[in-house]
Amino acid sequence: MNGQSSLYIHIPFCISKCAYCDFFSKPQGNSKAGDNSFVPDNYVSSLCNEIKFRIKQNQVKELKTIYIGGGTPSLLTKNQFEKIFNTIKSTVKLSTQCEITVEVNPDDVTKDLLEALEECGVNRISCGIQTMNDAALKKACRRADLSTNRNALKLLHENWKGDVSVDLISGLPGDDEKTLFASLNEVSEINPSHISLYSLTIEDETAFGKQLNSGALKYDFDKADNLWLCGRDFLEAHGYKWYEVSNFCREGKECLHNLAYWTHADYLGCGSGGTGTVYNENGEGLRWTNTQNISDYIEFWDKPSLTDYEKLQKVQNQETIDLETSEFEFFMMGLRKIRGFNSSEYEKVFGKVLPEKFVSLFNFWEQKGLCEKRLSETGAGDVQYCMSREGMLFLNRFLEELC
Repeated sequence: MNGQSSLYIHIPFCISKCAYCDFFSKPQGNSKAGDNSFVPDNYVSSLCNEIKFRIKQNQVKELKTIYIGGGTPSLLTKNQFEKIFNTIKSTVKLSTQCEITVEVNPDDVTKDLLEALEECGVNRISCGIQTMNDAALKKACRRADLSTNRNALKLLHENWKGDVSVDLISGLPGDDEKTLFASLNEVSEINPSHISLYSLTIEDETAFGKQLNSGALKYDFDKADNLWLCGRDFLEAHGYKWYEVSNFCREGKECLHNLAYWTHADYLGCGSGGTGTVYNENGEGLRWTNTQNISDYIEFWDKPSLTDYEKLQKVQNQETIDLETSEFEFFMMGLRKIRGFNSSEYEKVFGKVLPEKFVSLFNFWEQKGLCEKRLSETGAGDVQYCMSREGMLFLNRFLEELC
């Protein structure tokens, strides 16, 4: 910990669960955004207490990025947003260029919400559009339909002064190349600074996973992979830089918060289900994951005392990231970036040169045209290591061989 960090805040409440979602969230049924009873006030109070504790415990002097995700953070009320940001700003300094992102659902986007976020200092919104195909939205159990998505994009375009990131998923059941291109075309019309294009992943415990395993859902994974490639090519042709496996941006508009994860930087995780990791001088780390039992989380953090902090392990799982695991995670996350990483970045984290096992495997893949080595853009004679354009599609296989 060098005094700087990033902060992730988890809001685990949502109205309903999407068919593809495997993030921790608690569906709350039919409630409206802005309803004080939707995200409990005592959850927000508990969250604020944890934020203060994590910042002080880890001796954080400055935050580089803040990201509020979920769940559905856009269900917080204006007063709840204000309480969270007042807590942060009264506890720690924000860097002059601090990126502050809040995830929003399309059906929660209103002028009032945008004004409230702007007043809190939010400068980046991530909107989960997913697709502009009504049939696919319905199959995915999205709250928003096509009309709602269009209204959200219009409101963001006309009323939001900060950066906009849009999430899209290729390969949703009911989607094809025609509908994907239609979605990309319509989204790009508002010129968001950032687009995340994810290829649908079907996990066993999701609704789609259960449908697939029962035979109720037929799915062509090869077709879905090709569909994502078409989406990637479309975005690049329309001026978006492919800078990470699933992420594209206008020049200089990379997501700084995610870059913290991908560059092996410290981050604090707060909220029920939140995860944080801090590293020491030799590259080893400490990682915690908060309990997903929201009642236990609130009970512990609502009125904490010094004695309670000694019992912290009751509401979090904690693990030590040993040197071998930390090194593997450095390669795994670093190679997700199209630019990869350079040798001095590794040496700065671990205090030693790259291990022979990595260099040997990299050289072997380079001979196959799947990895690339070049002088770093730092101009200091460092070597830049990255996957080739084709090799990026086989990153998981490379990591398996590295294990």
